[in-house]
Amino acid sequence: MKKLYIFSYGLYPGQITLETLAAMRECGEVYSHCLDGATAEKFRKFTPGLKLTAGLDRQATALAAVRGLEKHDTVGFLTYGNPLFLNQTAAELIKAAGKKKAEVKVFAAVSSFDALVNLFRLNKYSTGSLRVADTAALADRPVFTPEMDTLFFVPDVLNLPVNAAGKKKFIVAAQKAYPPSAPVYLADCASISSRKTKVIKGKIGTLRSLLSRVNERHTIFIPAVNK
Repeated sequence: MKKLYIFSYGLYPGQITLETLAAMRECGEVYSHCLDGATAEKFRKFTPGLKLTAGLDRQATALAAVRGLEKHDTVGFLTYGNPLFLNQTAAELIKAAGKKKAEVKVFAAVSSFDALVNLFRLNKYSTGSLRVADTAALADRPVFTPEMDTLFFVPDVLNLPVNAAGKKKFIVAAQKAYPPSAPVYLADCASISSRKTKVIKGKIGTLRSLLSRVNERHTIFIPAVNK
């Protein structure tokens, strides 16, 4: 049976697991949407058949990888972070592989969630526990749970012109749910882009200016507040 492996190097190449390196060696070709030419050289000794797809959209990347199964029994897809967490390209790959009746195996990897748990010492959650939110899914109808520690992933979508109204709703809803002095953190974890973790601290009362500093690597952390 043809096999498609979906794996990741973690947040930066040094976090790649031995399991993933072994899986890469099994692949006739490995496709990646997240490497440039220089970074790709770090992996070529493990997978000479590395193909870069940075210029392709999600669907085209998935189709390219699946076409690799016409020549090879096993093809890999190399991504970053958790291979499936908010990864729409991986979802397209799984769908495309299913149409070809190929077996799909996903390998675990270090994710930004793991890094954030360590960064904010979330080994003990608030009384209300921990909430993980996809900001893109909340752009039109933001929901806040101040009794819970909350991580908002991909908050950069709020700065897209198409989400201008959603950004305004997000700010208004947050300032209604939390006191103005409640802390807000923008976390940019160590990654392939920068090995240094950066945290910007702000307050709910200044959330608008804080959001203007968000980039595609940021996660928002809002600790629970005591009523």
